[in-house]
Amino acid sequence: MNFKFERTDLYLILLYLGLAVPIGLLDWDYDSWSDAFFERAAYVVYNFITLYVLVFVLLAKFLPERRFVAFFIWSLSFLAFMGLVTIQSICLIYNCVNDPWSFHAIFQGSLIRVEDVGLLAAFIGGKKIYDAQMRYIKMEKARKESELQSLKNQIDPHFLFNNLNTVDALIDSDPSTAKVYINKLSQLYRYLISNKDFDVVPIEEELEFARNYIFLINCRFGGTFRFSFQNQLPEQSSYLIPPGALQTLLENIVKHNQASMESPIESQILLQADRVQVSNKIQQRNHPVDSTGTGLSNLKARFAGLTEQAIKIRSNGTFTVELPLIKEVD
Repeated sequence: MNFKFERTDLYLILLYLGLAVPIGLLDWDYDSWSDAFFERAAYVVYNFITLYVLVFVLLAKFLPERRFVAFFIWSLSFLAFMGLVTIQSICLIYNCVNDPWSFHAIFQGSLIRVEDVGLLAAFIGGKKIYDAQMRYIKMEKARKESELQSLKNQIDPHFLFNNLNTVDALIDSDPSTAKVYINKLSQLYRYLISNKDFDVVPIEEELEFARNYIFLINCRFGGTFRFSFQNQLPEQSSYLIPPGALQTLLENIVKHNQASMESPIESQILLQADRVQVSNKIQQRNHPVDSTGTGLSNLKARFAGLTEQAIKIRSNGTFTVELPLIKEVD
C-alpha cells in the first residue's frame, strides 16, 4: 500500500492551513503581533508534523500489516508528546499559571492537536486508502487482461496443428474437398484473428464458428463424430461468450474419445437462456492422448476473468460441460 507524500496532499494541507491560520487570528487574544506570529507559526509546524507522522509514518506502517492495536498505541503516545510540546509553547506566550507538566495540561495539549488536525488527518488518510484501493483495482484489471490475452494466444497454435495434417492428406486424396477445407479453415482463422482483441463475442457468431469447425471434423473423421444443436434461447436475446470457447469443447471431444462408424460419438450442443451445454458419450481412447492439458484449464481461467459464474463439468458416462452465457448490457 503506497502512502507516499504526493503533490495533491500538499495542496490539501496548504488549503486547510490557508483557511485555518487567519481564522485562528480572530479567535485568540494576542498581546502583540510577535505573539500572534509565534503562535500561528507553531500552529502550522505542529499541525504539519502531527499530520505527517500520523498518516505517512504510523498509518503507512501499521495499516498494511493490519496492526491496528499497535497503530492506536503509537498514535496515543505521539499525540501525548505533541500535547506536551503544544502546552509548553502556549505557556511561553501566555505564562501559564497551572503546571504545564501535569497530566491534565498534557491531555489538554493533546486535545488541541486532535481538534486542529483530526479532520484533515482523517480526510487525507481516507484519500490515501482510496488511492491505494484504486491502484490495486487497476493492477488487478491489468493482470486479468494480460492473463486473458495470454490464454487466448495459446488457442491459435493448438488449433492450427490439429488441422495441417488433414489438409496435407486431402490434397492428395480429394483436392476439391481440400479446397473447401482450406476455405473453411481460413474462415475460422479469420474469426479468431478478428476477435483476438475481444474478450467476448455474440453467441450467434460463436455458433457459426462452431458449425464451420464441425465441418472440418466431419471432413477429417467422416461420420464417426456426430453433432446436434438445440437452440432454446429466447427471441431477441443478446448473450456473449469468449471467442473460441465452443471450439475448445468440440476439439476435446475429438481428442479424448475413440470413435468409429460402428460406434460413433454422439454430441449435443444445447443453448438455453443462461448457459450453453456441450455433452457427449464417453468412449476413451485405448492409447494415451498427445495433449498439453491446457484446453479446459484455459477456458476456466478466461471465464473467471469475465464472470462470477463458473464453468460446470460433469462426468458419469456422459461428459458434460456447461458454459455460462454473459448477458449483454445495453
